[in-house]
Formats: sequence, C-alpha cells, structure tokens
Amino acid sequence: MSDAMQRTIVDKGIAGLGNRLQVLGHCCDLSSRFNAVLCVDWTHNSWNDLFEHYFSLACPSEPAFQRSEGDFGHVIPPRYTSCITQDPLKCEALQHGMFLTDQEPALDGPWDTLVVCRYLARYSNRLFRLLRLHREVRKAVVDRMGDLGLAPSSYDCWHVRHTDASGGCPLDILKAIAHSPSKRKKVVITDSVEVVGLCVPYGIICPSIIPVVKSGSRHGVHHLGEAQLGQQGLVKQDVNRSAVVDLMIAGLACQFWGTCQQSTFSEFIYRGRIVSWFDAAIFGQRLSLLCWANAHVASLLLRCYLSYKIRWGRRLGWIVQ
Repeated sequence: MSDAMQRTIVDKGIAGLGNRLQVLGHCCDLSSRFNAVLCVDWTHNSWNDLFEHYFSLACPSEPAFQRSEGDFGHVIPPRYTSCITQDPLKCEALQHGMFLTDQEPALDGPWDTLVVCRYLARYSNRLFRLLRLHREVRKAVVDRMGDLGLAPSSYDCWHVRHTDASGGCPLDILKAIAHSPSKRKKVVITDSVEVVGLCVPYGIICPSIIPVVKSGSRHGVHHLGEAQLGQQGLVKQDVNRSAVVDLMIAGLACQFWGTCQQSTFSEFIYRGRIVSWFDAAIFGQRLSLLCWANAHVASLLLRCYLSYKIRWGRRLGWIVQ
C-alpha cells in the first residue's frame, strides 16, 4: 500500500444502541492505532438510519453511507466499492445465528479499508473524548425532561429490560422500585411495552416511546420492522431517537441502576456517568477523566463500581439474578 493512501475503518453497526456504542469505541481505538479515517454505518440491521442524525465524532471521520441499499448501502466515497469485497453480515457465523466476537485478524500487511461488524468489543475510553450529541437530539432531551418535570440529579433511574437478557420478573422489580425509600422521583427506561404499562399504577415515570404492537417474542422494540411500527404511526427514527433520549435521561439521574447485569446499554450509562460524559454532551461541561487515561485502570474501576451497584441492587430487590 502506498504511504499516501488513506486507511479507513468502517464501523458496520448491528444489534441495539448499547452494542453499537461499544463497538464504535473499539473502532475509535482502531482508527487511532492505524491513523485511519473512521466511517460509521448504522443503516443496516435494527437501527436502519444514519449515525450522523444522532451523534458526531471529534476525530477524522466522514459519512460512509446514505441509506440502506443492498448489502452495504450507497457508498459515498467511490473507492470503497472496490475496497469492500466481502459482506460481513453474510458470514458463516451470522448465518448460523451467531455473532462475531473474535478479535480482528492480524492487520500488519497492506490494506486500505477494514469493515468491523461484530457483537461485543474491548473496553474503550477514547469514545467519551470523541462522541458528540447532535444538536437536535440534545434539544429533544431537554424538551422531554421539561415535559416530564425532570431536572438533572433530581430523580433516580432504572433500566428495566423484558427481553432476551431480562434480569428477573419486571413486576417484582417495579414493586421494589416503587417501595424504594428515596424521596426523589422514580424513572424507568425500557424497551418493552409491558414494562411501560406496569409503571403506571406505581406512579413511575417512563419516558420511553414504545409502540403497543408486540414483536412476537421477547426481543426488544428495536427489533420491530417498519411495517409493525407503521401500525402505530411510528417510523424507525421515532424509536431510535427515543432510545438516545432515554440514554441521556438515565445518564443525568442522581442514581442509575441497570437491572440487567449483561446489558451494553446500561454499561455505557455507568461508564459515561463516571467520566461526566452526559453533563458534557448536554451542558458543555468538562469531562472528568482523572484516573481514566489508562484503559486497564478504567476497566478495573468500572468492575468495582458495577460490583457495588449489583450488590446493593440485589439487596434492595431490583436485581434478581
């Protein structure tokens, strides 16, 4: 490869918002390591929309795709069409219902473009230095919190899933939340219409926009297709924006608890709260990255923090497993 040729990392997003952000962090690390331009394509799979409609990156990056068309979408930089020769979404592992969790192959040889399509990734600190919120989404967060009467740090928030990774019976969890001794307002974010309905009799605020139509399984709302969403007068962008708004509302709470122990969505919230990313993204405050420059130290701190939250969550009844 010529020294003048620009390398490119393409983040090909799959699954829900939490996994997309985790893998995006991994791609941010790769782009830094190889001095590559980073392109983020979330047009395929459950998100089905441009990354740039919700976030931006403070690093060398460019939009890679305009919309879903075929396997890779409509490629903006023409050189990508000749560089991308294999569709990772049609690999043997994914065809058999599995996700790509192995590390990328050795990248010492010449290459131009690397497409990263995987589920789960290594821990990354760099993402919080680079990730920015779209101004329209930032306004949507402020407006939604105003409509619900929520001020930053004036409420406690729980992430309650009723999907493939649920942490116990949602009804029992919500009962425990309702009986929490805290005098602050109680907020639950969720991907389940059942959880939305269960919040009502307990006076728990639920900002999540979840269509009444069910997906036919225990999968979350992001698995619903355009036809199912259309029955409720919704489109993918409505559900995507609600997920991002939920993420930010959870991050600005006084206390946050993820009731599912293996949720990348909750993990991103925990990590972002520790470094004050949510305050930085919404209010322009400075990140708090003391002791987080070293990824190994940061990972250890996060494990200690999660251990504390899980231990108290079990004691208080809203973490079952």
